[in-house]
Amino acid sequence: MILPNKYLSAFLFIFFSLNCFSQETLFSPTDTMPSYHIVTLKDGTVLKGKILNQGKRTIQFQDEMLGSITFRAKEVVSMEKVEPQDYYLITLMNGTTLQGKIVNRKEKEIVVETASIGDVAVDLSKIKTIKSINPGNMKDGKYWFKTHVDAHYVVTPSAIPLSPGEAYYQNTMGLYNSFDVGITKNFSCIGGVIIPTAMFISPRLSAKITKGVYVECGFILADITYKPYGAAGYAQCTFGNRNGHLSVGGAYGFVDGIQKYYYYNKIEKIELGFISVSGMKRIAPKYAVVTENWFTPTEGISAFTGGFRIMGEKNTFDFGIARISVTRKIAGNPISIGPLTFLSYMRNL
Repeated sequence: MILPNKYLSAFLFIFFSLNCFSQETLFSPTDTMPSYHIVTLKDGTVLKGKILNQGKRTIQFQDEMLGSITFRAKEVVSMEKVEPQDYYLITLMNGTTLQGKIVNRKEKEIVVETASIGDVAVDLSKIKTIKSINPGNMKDGKYWFKTHVDAHYVVTPSAIPLSPGEAYYQNTMGLYNSFDVGITKNFSCIGGVIIPTAMFISPRLSAKITKGVYVECGFILADITYKPYGAAGYAQCTFGNRNGHLSVGGAYGFVDGIQKYYYYNKIEKIELGFISVSGMKRIAPKYAVVTENWFTPTEGISAFTGGFRIMGEKNTFDFGIARISVTRKIAGNPISIGPLTFLSYMRNL
C-alpha cells in the first residue's frame, strides 16, 4: 500500500523531528545537562561518558563515542565527575589552563564559560587534566590547591581541623614516622613511632570559634623502650586560615621511669610545662615557610625550628634547621644540639 503524499510528508516530518530531538538531548545545555565523567589516560586518550563499574584494578566505562571499554585503574591520570554549574580547572596538553563552568558538551569538545574571555570550546583530545575547584582558591590566575598538610607545622598540627577522611603520612629523617587522620568534623588522631625507641598516640578535638579563630585540646601518650613512659595534656589557639596561620599553645605532662637513660642521671620522674609558638605562611601555590617552637618557662628546655616547604597536591617536602637544648637541671649533663638540618616528607593519603 502506498501512502498518500500528505501522510508520507507527515510521517517524514515526525521521523526527522524525533531524530533531531534525540541528538539534542544527548548534548543538552547548562541547566539540563546531566553529570558525566571526563577521564584522561597516560597515553593521552581522553574519554567522556559514565562509569559502569569501578574496581581496584580495572574500570568499565561507557564512552559516548567508543561505547563500553575497560581499562586499568593505574593508567588513569585524572578522572573528574562534571556537574552542571560546578567550577573546574582545566589544564591542556600545552600547559594552558582555563577556569570556569562547563556549560555544554559536544561529540569531541566541551564549552567552558570563563570570567575573562567568555565561552571557550575545548577539544577533548587536548585536555591533560580536569578537576573541580572552589573559585575562591583562584588568585591572580593561579590555583591555590588544598592539601591536608597546610594545617600542619614541622611536627605537630595546628588547631585547624582536618575534614573527615583527610589523612597524611609524615617521615622526618627516616626516624620520625606518623599518621594524622581526620575522623569526624572535630575529632582527629595522630600517632606513630620514633625509631628505634618510642611510639605515641595523640587524639584531639578541634573547633572553629569564629572566622579565622580555631581552638584545640588533646593529650599524648608515649611509651619509650626500656621502661620510660610519659603523658601530657595540651591546648592551643590558631589564628588565620589554611594558607597562613599562627598558633599559641601550652602543654603539661610527665616522663616517668628515667634511670641513667641516655644523658639522664638520678632522675626517675620529670614533670614539665611547655609553651609553643608556631606559624605557617603560604607565599605561592607551591611554596610556604614554616616554624615550630617549644620551650619551658623555667626548666630550661627549648626546641626551635624553621624551614621552607615545597607543596604538592599529594607530596610535600620540608627543608629546615633546628636547635634543641636541655639544661643540667633536667639532664644531669647539659645538652645542646644544633643548628642541624632536617628533611621531612609528607604525603596525602
